[in-house]
Amino acid sequence: MKKSGKILKVLFLFVIILFIIGIGVILYINMLFSNMKHEDLKTSELSVNNELYDQVKDKVSKEDFDKVENIVLFGTDSRDTENMDTGRADTIMVASVNQAKKSIKLISIPRDTYVEVPDYGKTKINHSYAYGKESLAIKTINKNFGLNITDYATIDFSGLIHIINSIGGIDVEITEEEKNYINNRSKEAYEISKNEYEKVINTGVVKLTGEQALTHSRNRTVGNDFTRASRQRAVLEALISRFSSLGIQDILSLSDDLLKEVKTNINVNKYIPVLISIVINKTEYTNNIISKQIPATKYSQDKMIKGIYYFATDLNVAKQDFYETLYDK
Repeated sequence: MKKSGKILKVLFLFVIILFIIGIGVILYINMLFSNMKHEDLKTSELSVNNELYDQVKDKVSKEDFDKVENIVLFGTDSRDTENMDTGRADTIMVASVNQAKKSIKLISIPRDTYVEVPDYGKTKINHSYAYGKESLAIKTINKNFGLNITDYATIDFSGLIHIINSIGGIDVEITEEEKNYINNRSKEAYEISKNEYEKVINTGVVKLTGEQALTHSRNRTVGNDFTRASRQRAVLEALISRFSSLGIQDILSLSDDLLKEVKTNINVNKYIPVLISIVINKTEYTNNIISKQIPATKYSQDKMIKGIYYFATDLNVAKQDFYETLYDK
């Protein structure tokens, strides 16, 4: 009886210690994320599709549906870390983390996609950000593609340069044409960062500086706007892979500085289980990154309307494409 009592006391003490550690971790994560520029949005104004599960329940169980977190990533062209609200959304991407499948999906939405922007009519989807920043942009995405996204993260060009340079660059595969483009056009990015100009010497998989990676991701001269979006996903994928190769101590030491480059409305407590899942299973996540574009070119077309180029698509097909990609079995 005495022995069982001691065991119970030890177990109780162990639970208390775990609880204290857990509280400490939560407080520390909250402290780190408090460095981000936080700007809340009114969920009631985002046209959230509250019936989404009913529309995808043939593809996914309710338990697994609840383990999918979708965030819109905006890359702005403000070139000003102190004022991200001065630019347009040069990049619009949905990042989806699936804890059940241990996967990350990066989905580019072409910025010229012809959609209905609430209160502004039919126009390019990136105009929604120019007209109403993150709130109207998310509302436009939800309205046109039947999604239920409420969270976002926004970073400007200067911030991307700083983040990549802080982790020692990223490994990206480039061609000879892309190398030449980077060398000819990256001086603007170096002017933003005030760092010394560097040239890319090799092709294939090469380590790019933040300035070079930014220039590469903005390149629509080699290829087209869809090739450009593919480059942006490749840069983000390389960024994720580079972070995953760092030790926890390195990540924590960088976090305080890097999170200052981000504006978001994310409730950190909501994402603690996601962060824990990614840390514990980082190899599975980094080996299971899926990259694609929606709407896809196969059911869309280039269209000139009153002399302006648009990427016109069948929005119903695009909606189903999102559903299949985010919630496939």
